[in-house]
Amino acid sequence: METVGIALLGVGTVGSAVVETVLRKGAEIGQREGITLEVRWGLARRVERVLAAGLPERAATTSIEPILEDPLVSVVVEAMGGEEPAATYMKRALEAGKHVVTANKEALSKHFAELVATARARNRALLFEASVGAGIPLMASLRQILTVNRIERIRGIVNGTTNFILTMMAEEGMAYHDALREAQRLGYAEPDPTADVEGYDAAYKLSILASLAAGTHIPPDRVDRRGITSVTPDQILDARARGGAVKLIAEAVARNGGWELRVQPVFVPGSDLLAHVRRNLNAIELTCDRVGSIVLYGPGAGPAPTAAALVADVLDAVRFGAALLPKLKGAS
Repeated sequence: METVGIALLGVGTVGSAVVETVLRKGAEIGQREGITLEVRWGLARRVERVLAAGLPERAATTSIEPILEDPLVSVVVEAMGGEEPAATYMKRALEAGKHVVTANKEALSKHFAELVATARARNRALLFEASVGAGIPLMASLRQILTVNRIERIRGIVNGTTNFILTMMAEEGMAYHDALREAQRLGYAEPDPTADVEGYDAAYKLSILASLAAGTHIPPDRVDRRGITSVTPDQILDARARGGAVKLIAEAVARNGGWELRVQPVFVPGSDLLAHVRRNLNAIELTCDRVGSIVLYGPGAGPAPTAAALVADVLDAVRFGAALLPKLKGAS
């Protein structure tokens, strides 16, 4: 049985869930896949975070250097979040001959072409199923769709925090700030919710999806972005009276040889499936030239779905390596 050494960059909520998933599902994975997963390192600012995640003290490090130098580490799982140092660490891991798996939509969306080019030059995997849609098998579906189809439009609800807030405002009559506090209490929103409520998170995710569809890197600053902080109770009530809902919609449309990208709260009529996506769930509609319209729906956030997608990517990295790298112009 093959043993695969894993290093975790970040052992917060998501990183800890990866450790728990490996421990809980490891025997089953070994029997089915013939692969033993071993978490060899956990990188954190404080050693105590690594120990709290259930890793032994010998696995704790506050520096990436031991990870890069360890020949038994095959896959680096980046779960730090934020642009830096995550983007630099991912590039260095690829350069050191490690496969990289990430859920980091900000670092990936801003450095997509550079990271793909580095992975291709080193013949290593760069996988990111968990970066958009968490538990929804979106990247795997896109790989299959894009073998034959041309994607003409991407449209969906890709941020569970804002969808939860808008659902509470519509169904419970909550004011925006009360709905935000409830989202924070349940762990759906960060103490600083700016990235979610101002639409940055959705813009990062849309950038990744549009880049894959276009075959070239479309950075997130190309997205016409507006968040939900300006949505009023009157707009919510008016939408309900008209049989629909206000939703934060991320949309990318191929037009005149280019792509138009926007994230904004809009009225969605009741006849549209997206109007009925509740609470912290996500749904993404892909309109293709051959198969028509496809909707992928499921949990878009949460430590368990995200960790499951990360561990699945670890296995795919080992099995397929660089064969799953996206085809991006300027990344070869």
